[in-house]
Amino acid sequence: MNTKLSQLSSEEKAVLARLKAWLALQLAAEAVRNDEGLRQACPAAGISLKLAIRGAGAGMQLVVKNGIARVYSVGWPQLVLFFPGSASAIRVLSGSKGTAVPLPLRPGAFKALGFFRKASSRATELLRGAETPEDVRARLLLAATLYGLEAVAGDTYLARRMQIIPDGVVAVRAGEIEYFVEKRGNAIHVIEAQQRPDAVLSFADYQSAIDVLSGKRQAVVALGSGKVRIEGLLPLVQGLFVVLDRLSWYLGVAL
Repeated sequence: MNTKLSQLSSEEKAVLARLKAWLALQLAAEAVRNDEGLRQACPAAGISLKLAIRGAGAGMQLVVKNGIARVYSVGWPQLVLFFPGSASAIRVLSGSKGTAVPLPLRPGAFKALGFFRKASSRATELLRGAETPEDVRARLLLAATLYGLEAVAGDTYLARRMQIIPDGVVAVRAGEIEYFVEKRGNAIHVIEAQQRPDAVLSFADYQSAIDVLSGKRQAVVALGSGKVRIEGLLPLVQGLFVVLDRLSWYLGVAL
């Protein structure tokens, strides 16, 4: 039985709110990178929009300019979408009713909001659509998983476990897709390319990544069948699976 939102502590609500916001922005950015039509729909001057949640740490900002989408923790956006509390952010970013206050700061603010909504909707379509190319769906699922690890790593529940996990960099690969994840202390970050990672987690193909990351196939079974391979510093990769379990718990919280 899934844990309910009302059962979470204030800290857990803040972590879940940050997770929802971080994934919303990162997946919107991935949708822009993978959809030419969406890039064409972006206003010519570009857009910048920040999600800010009271009591849940610094805001996060999506910037799209010249067809390039990035997510930052700093900057002066066209519009801030402000949530008065963690519960409101969780509900709204889960597609339910809640309070979100748009605060325009610069010209083009509401065009930025409209584009963010369009990009978020397109990300959902790409994740769920049967016609989505395997490589695009695999990339979105990998992004959701790895940026999710980044968002929950600071959870107090994981503090002692994070101390046990060795520091290092893991390359995560599926076909032509490659991400690098760095664990340092109690933090996890998706980083730029690293020439010599400490470990490599590789999927045999895009469909293998989709099956494991969507929950259709257990990682243990995939490892046993050779669909997933681990090389290098094994305790580092095993430690990331511990964080992944916590991420799955958060994503399973019921409203």
